[in-house]
Amino acid sequence: MKAFFRPIVYSLANRLAVIFQNSQRANLITSFKSCGQKVTVYMPVRIDRADNVEVGTNVAIGPFVHMWGGGGIKIGNGVMIGAHTAITSEGHDHTKECMYGTLTQNPVVIEDSAVIGTHCIILPGVTIGKGAVVGAGSVITMNVEAHTIVVTGRKREEWPRPAGAAAKLLK
Repeated sequence: MKAFFRPIVYSLANRLAVIFQNSQRANLITSFKSCGQKVTVYMPVRIDRADNVEVGTNVAIGPFVHMWGGGGIKIGNGVMIGAHTAITSEGHDHTKECMYGTLTQNPVVIEDSAVIGTHCIILPGVTIGKGAVVGAGSVITMNVEAHTIVVTGRKREEWPRPAGAAAKLLK
C-alpha cells in the first residue's frame, strides 16, 4: 500500500513547492523599485532591500543569487546573472579600527546586455559596462569597461589597510 501512495505524495509535495516558489517570485518582482517586462527569476533568490533594486527588460537572474540593495542596484536590459552570484551595494568601513557596526553604501550598476557568470562577487560602487562579460568565479572590485571580458582569480592582488587602523589592531 505504501508503494502506491508514495508517488502521489511526492507529486503533491513537488507541486506545492512549485506553487510556493511562484508566489515568492511574484512577491519579489513586485517589491523591486522598478521592473521591466520578461524578467525571469529562478528561485530561490535572496534580495535584501529590493525596494532599492531597479531591473530592466529581458533580465534573467539565476538561482541562489543574493543581492544587498541598500546602496542601490541598477540592472539594465538584456542582462543575465548566473547562479550563486553575490551583488552587494553595501559593505563595512575598512578604514575604521573596529569595522563591526560600520556601513558604507555605494550603488552597483550593471549596464545593458552584460553577462555575469556563475559564482561571481560584485562589490559596492562597481559599474559593469554595456555588453561586458564577467567570467565565472570572478570577484569584481573595480569598474568593467563596456564590451570587455573580465576573468579574475589568476592574479592575486594585496594591499595593506590604512596604517592607523592596522597598527591599532596589532597592539
